[in-house]
Amino acid sequence: MKQLRKFWISLALLFTVDAHAINIDLVADNTSVTAGSLVSVAVNISGLNDMSAPALGVYDLDVIFDNSLFAFNNLIWGDSSKGNQLDLNGFGSLQASNLSAGLINLFELSFDDIASLNNGQAGEFTLFTLVFNAVAIGSGNFSLGANLLGDAEGAYLSVDTIANTQVSVTGVTVPEPSSWLLLPGFLAIFALRMRHLRNVK
Repeated sequence: MKQLRKFWISLALLFTVDAHAINIDLVADNTSVTAGSLVSVAVNISGLNDMSAPALGVYDLDVIFDNSLFAFNNLIWGDSSKGNQLDLNGFGSLQASNLSAGLINLFELSFDDIASLNNGQAGEFTLFTLVFNAVAIGSGNFSLGANLLGDAEGAYLSVDTIANTQVSVTGVTVPEPSSWLLLPGFLAIFALRMRHLRNVK
């Protein structure tokens, strides 16, 4: 049922007029992490009008990642500080995610009415955040494909720019021992040598 609904929404948006362009940025919480640690990638939207039309009502996005370096861990819908901007009235939203090798498809449709979205939605916010485990050493890209975006009335929104991001995974850093920590060892060796010399005499 969800897939059928997605199909009809996608079909309807294809035949509407593009009135506004928007920007999507992928932002990693760290651009360099050690193997075995977590990295979060937020998908942010901007270019919408603050508290006025156009507002975002639906999106269907693909996040592509290097699955030889990163393993999917968790998905967090909405903005951590502004809340889910596609669920302003607390009715929830239709959310779907599908994970395949090196790709996560994310779909969300707001249940809010047109006026609530146009008059209450922020002009820029986080759509969702993906959390990954860094599993191997290397440098990998996180990129985005925009299948469709629609405003509160169902009109098509084009993406003006997409800013992808790159994360480097390094080995675990082993701290060098402090010279002060080595001093007792040197003193012990020196004392043993002096004792040996005295015994020889």
